[in-house]
Amino acid sequence: MTRNKAAVVTAFLVSFMLLATVYILLLQRDVDMERERYNYIAHNEADHISSTIDRVMTRITTLKAMIQDHDGNTDFFDEVADEIYNSVTEETGIVLKNLAVAPDGVVTKAYPLEGNESLIGFNFLDLSKPGNMEAKMAYEKGETILTNPFPLVQGGMGMAGRTPVFIDVDGEKHLWGLVTVTMDYENLIEYLNLDRLSAMGMEYQLSYFDDTNTNHIMVGVSEIADDAVFVEFAVRNLTWYLVISPAEGWFSNNRSMFVIGILLVLSIFVGLITNMFFKLREKNEMLTTISIKDKLTGCYNRRAYEEQLAKYADGGMKDDFVYVAVDVNGLKRTNDTLGHTAGDELICSSVSCLKECFGNYGEFYRTGGDEFIGLLSISEEDLEKAKQKFEETMKNKKGLLVEEVSMSVGYTARREFPEASITEIAKIADKRMYDAKRKYYEKHDRRSRR
Repeated sequence: MTRNKAAVVTAFLVSFMLLATVYILLLQRDVDMERERYNYIAHNEADHISSTIDRVMTRITTLKAMIQDHDGNTDFFDEVADEIYNSVTEETGIVLKNLAVAPDGVVTKAYPLEGNESLIGFNFLDLSKPGNMEAKMAYEKGETILTNPFPLVQGGMGMAGRTPVFIDVDGEKHLWGLVTVTMDYENLIEYLNLDRLSAMGMEYQLSYFDDTNTNHIMVGVSEIADDAVFVEFAVRNLTWYLVISPAEGWFSNNRSMFVIGILLVLSIFVGLITNMFFKLREKNEMLTTISIKDKLTGCYNRRAYEEQLAKYADGGMKDDFVYVAVDVNGLKRTNDTLGHTAGDELICSSVSCLKECFGNYGEFYRTGGDEFIGLLSISEEDLEKAKQKFEETMKNKKGLLVEEVSMSVGYTARREFPEASITEIAKIADKRMYDAKRKYYEKHDRRSRR
């Protein structure tokens, strides 16, 4: 009897120890997977922040080009600035504080002038003023420099891009002055809507370090857990940090105690635990699939795109490789006027066009709300046929809520630039796409004025 009792106790203890070990391993795995999910969320948010600001800052090149085309004359400024100001709000939802031109560093014109009167005559080369160090850097480096948030002379907080303008004089480039675009910082933070992370049970902090290594918290909690997920990312020339963690920690002690109690009761039912294990494994595989696929469109997501891009960077491009940059036209307008259901239909209809015309040649990746990237292997002849079919398909594509499907597309084939890296090819395709998008909105604006 004593031996049987010992055997029962031993079997119970061994069963419990095995189950407890499995539970601990699964708990650790769940924590690791949760950290991976948080890491994905953090990178996704960081990409969204960076791309949002970058899309606004690209408008500064329009002013720069216009000044160069007019040999430094800025009579066109108010008309062009008005168009840029309104298109930024329409396309991105971001409100600009102002656009300004500063010959020799001194502001002569600002748009809108109302509320920015104090900006006229402002000297960007006066380093005693906030935000002017970046202006000096722009002069020295000859490129667009973005500022961290700073107090504006006309009141409020802003983030600005400073771009030097060079014009040709007798065949030589001379520094004309600066062009600036300033975003409403409070509006930017509101638009980014990081508070939705709190609704998902997360604590977060978006911050940057200044030259004195002081951490400036832009939005979020003042203290974050030591084991939080930490992402360092670039916003043009700036370095920002996004830190997120579960508000209640990676796992609950109370839950662990409860599960251990359950394991004590279920130790003799090893078969049921095994069954649970297989279900958990299936769930984990599903989560892995979800982590690389976009739920709405079925396309691969940005994470999958970056992994594929890394393979191309290691020399995986074939001679018939074609990079396709796509931006869906009018998504924000559709969401605002017809609702997000119509916006989702527009996105799905656009993907349907892309897959119908190019799906046999490669994959498309959803890298942003209305942005897609195609990585194709296609001959020059087939590409021309597919492009023609694509234009016809878009014209005939209609949905239940959406009357028109339109996309701005930039194509870059490796055969055009055989020595270019995948990064260079991507930049060329992006530029072509933005050129197409600019032409689309110019045409759209002309129609709307009629």
